Amino acid sequence: MIDSYEELVETAVSGTSDIEDFQNIQIGQSGSYEHALFTKAGEKVAVTSGGFKILFRRESDKQFMAYLTNEILFEDGSGAIRVASWIDLGSLFSGEWVYYPSIGISGRYLGKTGFMAWRPHELGKKDGADVKLIMFAGPE
Repeated sequence: MIDSYEELVETAVSGTSDIEDFQNIQIGQSGSYEHALFTKAGEKVAVTSGGFKILFRRESDKQFMAYLTNEILFEDGSGAIRVASWIDLGSLFSGEWVYYPSIGISGRYLGKTGFMAWRPHELGKKDGADVKLIMFAGPE
């Protein structure tokens, strides 16, 4: 069975970051956040919480790499999903879809694997992002 949420809208609830200038990113900078996920019709589906830390700069293309953790807790009590992945900050700020692997950690999602796709509405703005969340049945 596939769980598919393909037209979600993410809005920020709260967040902290020690990145003051996105044109001058530094290794060691980090942040944390809490977001809410809504359907296009405005129904709240889930809350997310997580964080990131910039850990190195890739030699091949000079892109900063950060590690992201994100936990998605569904409002209906059906379970939770964990997202954990490296982030290429160049891709993240490109305005294109970025994809992160995810795994179900409780409820109906337990043992399922899949991905979360994320695309900001406007780079550098706090007006949200489009989100897709696809989870596939795990091995039986």
